[in-house]
Amino acid sequence: MDVCMESTSETTVLAPDEKKQILRYAQDDNRARNEQAGCVSPNEKRPGEERSGSARPGGASPSPTKADTILGSTKENTRLEPSSNPECKTQEKGDAGCSGADPAATDPSTAGKNPWSAWTWLGLHKAPTHKIPNIVHVDVDAFFASVEQVLNPQLRGKPVLVGRGCVASASYEAKMRGVKTAMSFREALRICPKAVVVPGQYEHYADFAERVRRILETYTPAVETAALDDFYLDFAGTERLYPDYEAMLRRLQAEILGRTGLSVSVGAARTKVVASIASRLERPRGFRIVAHGEEETFLTPLPVEKLHGVGHVHAGMLAERGITTIGQLRQVPKPVLQAAFGEAIGLQMWERARGTDGREVMMPSSPKSISRETTIEGGTIDTEFLCGLIEYLCERIGSTLRDSGAHEGKTANGMHDCKTVNVAHVGKTGNSRQAHTIGLRIRYADHYSAHQTIRLSKPTNDERELLAAAKELFAKLFTRRVAVRLVGVSVTNLEADKRQNELFDTSANKRWYLNREMDRVRGRYGWNVVFYGKGLELREHYATKPNGLVLSTPCLSR
Repeated sequence: MDVCMESTSETTVLAPDEKKQILRYAQDDNRARNEQAGCVSPNEKRPGEERSGSARPGGASPSPTKADTILGSTKENTRLEPSSNPECKTQEKGDAGCSGADPAATDPSTAGKNPWSAWTWLGLHKAPTHKIPNIVHVDVDAFFASVEQVLNPQLRGKPVLVGRGCVASASYEAKMRGVKTAMSFREALRICPKAVVVPGQYEHYADFAERVRRILETYTPAVETAALDDFYLDFAGTERLYPDYEAMLRRLQAEILGRTGLSVSVGAARTKVVASIASRLERPRGFRIVAHGEEETFLTPLPVEKLHGVGHVHAGMLAERGITTIGQLRQVPKPVLQAAFGEAIGLQMWERARGTDGREVMMPSSPKSISRETTIEGGTIDTEFLCGLIEYLCERIGSTLRDSGAHEGKTANGMHDCKTVNVAHVGKTGNSRQAHTIGLRIRYADHYSAHQTIRLSKPTNDERELLAAAKELFAKLFTRRVAVRLVGVSVTNLEADKRQNELFDTSANKRWYLNREMDRVRGRYGWNVVFYGKGLELREHYATKPNGLVLSTPCLSR
């Protein structure tokens, strides 16, 4: 590979064999300069060569050498300088001298000290990189309420409350008036009577979370989804890719706002616990970078409630002992904390008060289970309606299994949002999975719950086989004359799809081709273009959307 080297007078292209010659000339040049300085005996021979010429007089300026001529650096400002080390190493006892070569000319690790060394001229020296706080926490500000304000511009600037029964999310306009998350609507509306209450729709929140995650993945592939609106990123090894680390993070923050309309807070540190605290200090649109070595200074004045894992109960116990800040908590010995809070929690508090956290950014992994469930407003005892819901949930699970890994976004509680099937992946078994176990869960209006699982005779991702097993479980669980408020279906013990097991099963092959074509049609035209018989009846009770029915979810984060 040719190297292009630029000097003050001309540009020279050097072949690989010429580089070795230049390095040898550079060493000779440095040796001659050291002889002039009296550090090397002029009669000393170079290994394998006879020296030609003698040492220059002490007062005479050295004449241009071969290296000076080739590098085009005969001018004083571009001449290769002799070693900057004034001390000479002894060759033998009692004889003062120094090595004949400049250390920068023979060792690339020391070339940074001499900008005119041969290593720097040839581009073989790599400048030392600054160690960055590589763990970044990105938190979407007031996620559910912000999404509602993006979807409905009329809500912008107004206090918005999202949830059912209690506040799941509140806009910052409502928080400024004293509304807090998990507060009952009665109390929240008493504090903020002009607040707009929105029940919330999970499918919109999951879609926006996926859009944010895809933007983050354009900056680094190491993205961990800690929750629906929380992300951890690892930028280790990107120092040369992003020389201006702070500017890159601000560009990331602005890009998310521009493409989704959502504001995010960003915190960077060397550990997860410090990064998450930094991102939440100055919301909304917070930005904080905690450099290496500044973790304890950053944490010292903060209240102990800021530490991850320290709730109101633990904070109250610490306050009773006069410990209110993280700096005070750091003074407590580890055995005392373990005796008061238990060995595991005490050790965790002791470590995180010092900013240490052994957790790493986890890359996305294959799901261990897939579940779909919905609540029924007011409850029902109509078995036909309940069986129709179970059939629809089994359809969604079967479609997700066949397209597992292509567009799945795993949330913190293991629930997976069902996306429109990508036509490019339909029919390929590389991403498909099969389930060994299916479970059914129902909850009555009096809050009594029943749950049971069954192991399938063979693993499958066919919704009709899943439906048959789910109906069998429903017949066992629905034994009370009480309205049902929740029904859910889940599958576990997943494995890769192995179609060779059904090579000679004609019925299974027909079902496989049918499912493949249904997935293809739904992937192109939307979920609602094809329905089973009881799915048509559900349209009378639920609104539709491009990728399915608008069902009520038990909570906004699932």
